[in-house]
Amino acid sequence: MKIMRVRPRSVFFFLPALAFLSLQADVSSFSPAGPVLSPQWWDISLNLKTEGDYKWDEGGPAVAGHYSFVIRWTGWLEKDDHDYLLYRLDSRLCEWEAQESSSLTESPAVLTTKDFRERPAFILKYIIREGEDLRLDFLVEPLAVPQSRTEDAFPLLLPSSEQNVQREWEVDYNTCVIKGSNRVALPESEIYAGPVEKTYSWAWKHQKWLPLDRRTVFASQSHKAVITLSINPRFSRPK
Repeated sequence: MKIMRVRPRSVFFFLPALAFLSLQADVSSFSPAGPVLSPQWWDISLNLKTEGDYKWDEGGPAVAGHYSFVIRWTGWLEKDDHDYLLYRLDSRLCEWEAQESSSLTESPAVLTTKDFRERPAFILKYIIREGEDLRLDFLVEPLAVPQSRTEDAFPLLLPSSEQNVQREWEVDYNTCVIKGSNRVALPESEIYAGPVEKTYSWAWKHQKWLPLDRRTVFASQSHKAVITLSINPRFSRPK
């Protein structure tokens, strides 16, 4: 299984070769009306929308946070013999809003988006073919919260695909999906049949008691994620 290589100015990934249909083995097939070209390139876009909450409760003083963001990833796929090359064009945080309120001090504090030291960062690690499916491996890197209490910060886990097998803070992300599925995959044959657009969604939640400096803190976090994946065939190399 080949996972990733890097070229200057471009990031691309190899998918294991598959010889399974003449449609994919040949550049063209034939019909009574003449040759029918098989696509060699595909435009790809992925939109991720997320909304979530977290809470830090000491049985009195507490921290509560809420956030939402939209990330857009774009690139293109190129057929390379029996493999594929995936080029990243752009990965952009289009929207980002966050707020955290804290009563841990005598003067309650409220932090807004501009006060957060970190912003969500999306990483598409690779695309892998398993059987007849193409599966995406990605994650949004965790943030540290509470932002107002850095000495007691814990990882705020953000969306990741099932293929990523994210584990942070002794938390197995996949086992905490409570609704829907974070398996982001599609049959390989579909990208040859025409434009593809698929939506994936899930809800995630985790709660944990933490022993900290002679006290016990209850930490909880949850989020909902919606992904729209679009793959459009083209018959000329993108410029």
